[in-house]
Order: sequence, then C-alpha cells, then structure tokens
Amino acid sequence: MLPNEDVKTNIESITFFSSFNRSVLYTLLTNNKGMAAISFRERAKWHQIKFREEVLKVGYNGYETILNDLDAQKGLIFFDGFKVFEASQERYPHYRLNQACFANLLRSEHIPFNFFIPLSKKPEYARAVLNRFLGGVINMITDIRIEYTPDPEKALIDKASFDVFIEYKHASGGYGILGIEVKYAEREYRLMKDSREDKEVHQGTSIYNTLTEKTGLYRKECIEDLKSDKYRQVWRNQLLGESMTRKNLPESRYEHFTSIILYPEGNDHFRDLIPVYKSFLTPGHENSFMGIKYEEFIKTARGLTGDAEFLRWLQYLEDRYIIRT
Repeated sequence: MLPNEDVKTNIESITFFSSFNRSVLYTLLTNNKGMAAISFRERAKWHQIKFREEVLKVGYNGYETILNDLDAQKGLIFFDGFKVFEASQERYPHYRLNQACFANLLRSEHIPFNFFIPLSKKPEYARAVLNRFLGGVINMITDIRIEYTPDPEKALIDKASFDVFIEYKHASGGYGILGIEVKYAEREYRLMKDSREDKEVHQGTSIYNTLTEKTGLYRKECIEDLKSDKYRQVWRNQLLGESMTRKNLPESRYEHFTSIILYPEGNDHFRDLIPVYKSFLTPGHENSFMGIKYEEFIKTARGLTGDAEFLRWLQYLEDRYIIRT
C-alpha cells in the first residue's frame, strides 16, 4: 500500500448540531439522489462518523473519523469475530507502527483485515467466492496474507507491498498469486516533482521501465500514461506481482498473476479508471487485471454460504462500508 495523505474535506465537522439535525445531515450527505456535487469521500466520511457515534458509541481524537487511542487499541475498527483484531496485532505488534490501521475509520488500511481474515478461516469458501470472479481457475488456496511485502530480491526493489496476497494452486496444475489493492475513499496520490520516486518512475533504466518493456503487458503508446498520478499506483501494483512470476524470475514457482482492485461502487475515481487501464493492456493480457466492487463481493459471498457467523460478517461489511441510496 502506498501513502495517501488525509485531506481536509469540504464540509467541516459540525459539532453544534443536535443529534436530530446530525441524523438529518447524515441522511442528506449519504444519499446519492440530488447530491452529485458532494464527493464520495465526503459521503463516506459522514457514513463513518455515523458508525462511530451510533454503533461504536465512542468519541474521537481531533478528527471525527479518527478513534481515540484507548478505543483504537481495543480493536474497535475491526469486525469482532474470526479473530480479525488478533490478526492485525500479529501483523502490527506495536500500535504506533501503523496507527492509521487501528484508528482511522475513513482510510483503507484496516479494511483488508475485515474483508479477508474471515475468508481465510475457510479456504474452500474463499476459493468459491474468488472463482466467481476469476472464472474457476483456482483449484486450491494455499495462503492468504495481509499487507505482505515480498522479498525485494525476488520482486521489485522498492519494498512495495500487497494489501492482500493470495497464493493458490491453478486449475492447470501450477501456482498463481492474486495481488489485491483495497480502496475506500482514496483517489490517486501525487508525486513531488524531482522526488526519488518521481525520478525512478521516469528513468528509462529503472526497474519499473525495464520490467514494463520485458513483460509486454502494455501497449507502447500508453506507457507514458501509466506514469501519471492517475495510473501510476495501479501500474506499480501490477509490476510487483509480475516481477514474482516465473517468466520474470526463473526460480519462482508462480506461473500466474492477477492484479485486482477492490473498491466501493461510489468511488468514481476507480470506477472510471479500471476500464481505461484495462484498455492499456495488450491482447491476451486483459485478464491480468480486474476490478471488483465491494457490493459484488458481498453479494457473491452471501450467495455461497448459509453459515450464521459468515452471514453476520457480510452484514457488517455492508452496514459498515456501503453507502445506501
């Protein structure tokens, strides 16, 4: 996951509203009808404030979407089943190493845990859900990791990580991986001109550009577009996975890689970006990248289980992240 700074939203926190008026405000701000001028980020912000106030019933730390330290360290940002909080603690043993993951309701750092730790508890169920999007190529899921940074000797050298890394046995008999980037209200992030990353992205001999040429994934006339703020992170995520496959690392056991963005339908940035990015791919590589909406994921997963605890988890995801119209 790459850095994404919080930005000040258009409508300031309105602390003087009565509980009745705040409830009316939530309804207005989270309703798409007639609210085209209000960004998805703003509506998501108020959706999370409502969750904090009406479900968690706790205060905040400076910004209304940030839990105070005591509540954050209780794991209140996470689903309360399937040992999701414990998994986050295992990944980040020290709270201060990734405070946003435990405290910031609006940012996406915590969301991979809430979506994929429950799924990891039943690999056959995870396989069934993911195969609905991948056309049945997964024979067996062998590993699911959250915020996984591959060995830089066997991948990109910039220590980039996957929000979710899934290793599986392919229906053809080989092994494959899914690299999933989970988004909520985020958009693109901008590079400072002449920063180290900016120079590496544009340097012809950098790993990004040499690997892009070697893989043959992209139409040549689109390569400069990939380096723009809009597409750069998606491009780098895909390169990270491709760098781990056998065709680019002969000693690797991975023959297949698919890059996935998981995002809510209301996030128009990624909704619009995905078909354009797919158009940059050369013939035969169209299936190496896809977008999955939260709404599609939840509906699909719900249709494949009758287990009460999994259904409770899916209802939590819907209530927590989906802004109903």
